[in-house]
Amino acid sequence: MTPRILTRTALAAVLALGAATTGALAASSPDELRAALVGNTFTGDMGGGGYASFFAEDGTYEDAAGGGTYEITDEGVCYPGTDFGCYEAEIDGDQLEWFQNGESAGTGVIKQGNTLE
Repeated sequence: MTPRILTRTALAAVLALGAATTGALAASSPDELRAALVGNTFTGDMGGGGYASFFAEDGTYEDAAGGGTYEITDEGVCYPGTDFGCYEAEIDGDQLEWFQNGESAGTGVIKQGNTLE
């Protein structure tokens, strides 16, 4: 290969690798969110501190602050009537990363059942 072809090949490889690793958020679907969260507990970090929340089947959640209601929509997990808004989530096995406004808002794990009890 000539140096020019080698340089073009290397540049193409770098661009392809960058495109593969910096793609847009692959948010989990509402069905994936329901399957992972409903009846289970998220434990992790949100807003700079440890956090745990149980997502009950009746559309309520429990956490250290008491709880409230949640909805799972095309926008993610939403907390109606609060300032929390909606969070998209990317789920990989039991790992979950929350996103709000396209930015990471927290990470943690999904534990089976209500681990707050």
